[in-house]
Amino acid sequence: MHRQHLPSLALFTVLTMASGLSNAQSASGQEASPTLPGAELTHSALLSGAQYKVVEPVKVENYFGRFMIESKFGKFSVLGTKMLGERVSELKAIEELQKVQKDSAFKDAMSKSAGGVVKFAANTVEDPGKTVENVGKGIGTVIGRVGYLAQSGAQYVGDKADDVSSANSKAKPKSAPNGEPEPPSFNGDPFGYNKARREWAQKLGIDPYTSNPVLRPLLDDAATATFAGNFGVSLTLGAIMAPVQYAYEFDDTVRQTVWNKPPIDLEKENEAKLLSLGVQGRAVRDLQRNKWFTPTLQTALVARLEALGKMDGIESAVAVAAAVQGESHARFLLESLAILAQHHQKEGRFAKLKMSQLVPVGVTSEGAIIVSIAIDYGIWDKGAAAFAQRKDLNAPKKTLLVAGKLSPQAKNGLEKAGWILKTGLRV
Repeated sequence: MHRQHLPSLALFTVLTMASGLSNAQSASGQEASPTLPGAELTHSALLSGAQYKVVEPVKVENYFGRFMIESKFGKFSVLGTKMLGERVSELKAIEELQKVQKDSAFKDAMSKSAGGVVKFAANTVEDPGKTVENVGKGIGTVIGRVGYLAQSGAQYVGDKADDVSSANSKAKPKSAPNGEPEPPSFNGDPFGYNKARREWAQKLGIDPYTSNPVLRPLLDDAATATFAGNFGVSLTLGAIMAPVQYAYEFDDTVRQTVWNKPPIDLEKENEAKLLSLGVQGRAVRDLQRNKWFTPTLQTALVARLEALGKMDGIESAVAVAAAVQGESHARFLLESLAILAQHHQKEGRFAKLKMSQLVPVGVTSEGAIIVSIAIDYGIWDKGAAAFAQRKDLNAPKKTLLVAGKLSPQAKNGLEKAGWILKTGLRV
């Protein structure tokens, strides 16, 4: 099949340019990615706690903070403030589930399941010196250049591959370009094991479909003990844990929906909601098959599109999501859409939505454009300079919405190119 040319993500590069208080500058006046105090990138409450600390200072890597979380459960290297909040909010759940595994009733329940083979002990080993996760490695390479998509959205929509054979493929699990392992499928067994998994997740206040490499196997074991060994969810844990302040979490409606409904029901509901927005067919099926968009992330995506409402171009966001590889990219798209939807509801309505690779762009009836990028810190670099002059984003009025911050030089360069800047728009 002919591979379409994928336009550069210079836009995303530009908006995501990271710079800082001690930036080194090249002879051409461009900035290098800085190393900053963590508090420059995120809420100070996320930088340390009873179970962890974030290594200081923090390197800005391709417009995102590269946070190294040191905990008694190992080191988590995550990219971006949102993934930092996600992992920090899960540490207490790891601690609680490790306690559960030491419970004699839990051990008895596990011995009754799966032929009586107990395989959970390895998950209780604490190795604070080991790096257990490295999320988003190399994300900048695929953000700034062709490569983050396996195929373009148009190719996905026009794909003639058979759905059934695709779903039943025995191919090896894929990895994203940044090395993130593809998550498992969660669409089987909607009412048994999965129900137990969701009950545990709700009790712990976490995503049942988390990618956390330490938490996921612990949650697997807890669900197994409950489903196959009749181990009660409420036997060991106390009250539901409150989310860590400033932690990344989707709106409460999404959380409650994911906790209370099996994946197959979520899929049907999301499909119906997309149909009401005018999106159907192959693009929807490809989204449903994209494992990077877990049931939680798919539900969150649909919620963001519903917030935008039915308009021209909504299907372009679904097509891009269907082709996304990597959790880091999926979450960037989700937050960028959330920022854009917030502007749409509170600042001014859009007549159209279009996508510039992973970057969503709202277009008003007067022809003004509003671009949204969920980055931590932006600098003025080669990509930023190119973005500032992009002809495809030429409009009488153009606004750039940035989740985090821009360096003074980045602000100056963009403003000179006619951009109206709004920063610090975390949602």
